[in-house]
Amino acid sequence: MNQKTQSLIFGVITILCWGSLATFGKLLIHLPPFYVLGACFLIGSLPAFARPKEMFPDLKILIWGAGGYFGYHFLLFYAFRFAPAIEANLINYLWPVIMVIITPMFFPEQKLRWYHIAGAALAVVGSVVLVFGKGGELKSEYLTGYLLALGAAFAWPIYSVGKKKMKPTTVWAIGGFCFVSGVLCFLTHMWLEPRVVIQPEDLWKLIVMGLGPFGLAFYCWDIALRMGDSRVIGALAYLTPVISTIGLVIFASELLVFNTVVAIVLIIGGASAGLLDFLPSKRLK
Repeated sequence: MNQKTQSLIFGVITILCWGSLATFGKLLIHLPPFYVLGACFLIGSLPAFARPKEMFPDLKILIWGAGGYFGYHFLLFYAFRFAPAIEANLINYLWPVIMVIITPMFFPEQKLRWYHIAGAALAVVGSVVLVFGKGGELKSEYLTGYLLALGAAFAWPIYSVGKKKMKPTTVWAIGGFCFVSGVLCFLTHMWLEPRVVIQPEDLWKLIVMGLGPFGLAFYCWDIALRMGDSRVIGALAYLTPVISTIGLVIFASELLVFNTVVAIVLIIGGASAGLLDFLPSKRLK
């Protein structure tokens, strides 16, 4: 199995984990968001304590990693304070498209081809249909929230592609990023949010969420980016809102309407176009 295929497998694991995030988020919606983030980041960091010497790389990489993790989630969750979640998430879902587009800025040899542009366009249209089919509507009074969500949409791909440019680290450095981000999230919780007492029925949800979307997903994302092409991994990430929607339909009693089906087809088409790099170059021409 070549590196490109291994990268795709790790990318799929990541997207499946992140696709479950909306379902768990809905199950834990009664808890303050930064409390949930702090707990999940710290749980996600636990596997890395088996290799403590590799957990905290040099300061520059640690700041970049923790800044990317915490900064993205801070911008996104603050966007939800100033704009409806549906519209904020629409803007946030632009991050895979942005990641595909900015990759040549960091890696000039990885040029954008027609199918990258076509896939990005299909994914954007699909995300718009998905969100507006649920009653979303962009309004000027929510401009602050939209700008924060756009900041989040840029923060994650800049972190991801920038990390790929830095001095290589072992995957256990991700645990250090999670640990520092978890501490920052708990400090934010203490500063901005009401205190909470965790209930036993919430504990297992936090553990699963921490080990999955905030643990395994981040480790696999780092491996996928290190081994593969960030244009391909970014295109694969178009599927995140699709998997999130399917999870909500199955586990949270959301309705599957016609607009949602159309959006899913468009987004899957966009992801498929973005994955054409796996075909031989002669066939693409």
